[in-house]
Amino acid sequence: MKLKVSMIFIALLGFLLFSGVSLADSIAIQNSSFEDTNPLNQSCGAGCTFNDGPIPDWTVSGGQSGTAMLSTYYPGGIPDGSLVAFSNGSTISQTLTGTTLQANSTYILSVFVGDRTDNEVSDYSISLYAGSTLLGTFSGSNGSITPGTFAQEFLTYSTGSTVAAGDLTIDLTSAGIQTDFDDVQLTVNQVATPEPSTLLMLGSGIFGMLGFAFRKSSAV
Repeated sequence: MKLKVSMIFIALLGFLLFSGVSLADSIAIQNSSFEDTNPLNQSCGAGCTFNDGPIPDWTVSGGQSGTAMLSTYYPGGIPDGSLVAFSNGSTISQTLTGTTLQANSTYILSVFVGDRTDNEVSDYSISLYAGSTLLGTFSGSNGSITPGTFAQEFLTYSTGSTVAAGDLTIDLTSAGIQTDFDDVQLTVNQVATPEPSTLLMLGSGIFGMLGFAFRKSSAV
């Protein structure tokens, strides 16, 4: 019985080592929860202040965007911090300078999208680029989100042995009034395969363990 358990353990160890290990890393995004802001100098009622941008570390194109404190419209709170970025028909983007795609990896972009209690319905999209190459887009409508709450949306992209060139860019777009975004996160899961010399050493060790297990079993 002990020999059988040992062989199963050795086989599992060998599988993990030879098949590679998935390593998850978080990719740095500046001002990812929009807490860094210019003064909120406009009022939109009790518990509601905002500005029309700019949004530090983010680039805005088209329409109207800025940072807002919207406690009246989100009584359950904000996913991270107390502020959000809002978009009225605009795109909020950030290029992650020096961050490029890695081969044989999976990228997961997550963003919290909100729908205010007054239910200002708008279509929105979340996109990821490498240089000028669009890697993927997640599209939705905040009308499908319970008013006064946020939903965490995900965009997943996997690479092969060759990858598109260029720095990664995140785009957050609203087609109308109003979409709120918060807590933007990007992670990468990369399969790390041991070097050939390391595999040779590990393989020799595993086979040696197997031989020892068989000799011990025969001696009993």
